[in-house]
Amino acid sequence: MAFEITSLFAIIGEAVVYLAVFLFIIAILGSLLIAYSFKTERFIFPNFMLLSITLLENLVKSLFRLVGMDDSIVDDVGITLKNKISFKKFRETPVNKRLIFLPQCLRAIECPSKLSPEGMKCINCGRCEVGKAKKCAEELGYNVFIVPGSSFIKRLVRKHKPIAILGIGCITEVKAGLEMCEKLKLYGVGLVLDRAGCVSTVLDWDKFYDFIETAD
Repeated sequence: MAFEITSLFAIIGEAVVYLAVFLFIIAILGSLLIAYSFKTERFIFPNFMLLSITLLENLVKSLFRLVGMDDSIVDDVGITLKNKISFKKFRETPVNKRLIFLPQCLRAIECPSKLSPEGMKCINCGRCEVGKAKKCAEELGYNVFIVPGSSFIKRLVRKHKPIAILGIGCITEVKAGLEMCEKLKLYGVGLVLDRAGCVSTVLDWDKFYDFIETAD
């Protein structure tokens, strides 16, 4: 009996070792593909990359840090892949069933807008690009909200019941937003700020306008 238990533990131990080696190989291959995709903007085996990012994110990021590379590349590639996967469905969604969430940090420092249950109420004062962008998107049929945080987004999603969402934010916020969309079965796409922070953040507005017009 003792011999059988010892044999069972030995088998389990071997299985764990083999599994660890297998996952490590996947992480290495995924890391190489992610680094290649980031450098060349060519995405080979996208589903495999997403699998490695989803299942082995911490390990993949550790490998990037080990070789002296910025591990935010992993998030950047993950967001790009999810955008590519969701874009077709986003485009097929009626525009009035799409929500756009702009972060309040894009506003001018002297912004006179006030907070309401629907987010910041932009008066299009001309001090920043937010008013123009909001007006342009709304003319295309989008519902646009300027929000101070994720709690507003969740509440507005429950209230307006969209099918698709375009979110703008820092890389961490966009990543979390796309994960939220996956859980809620929504078609989520995201644009990452060129410069993040609490105030006076920067977005490539040409990219924003191009996106909402292309997806129209």
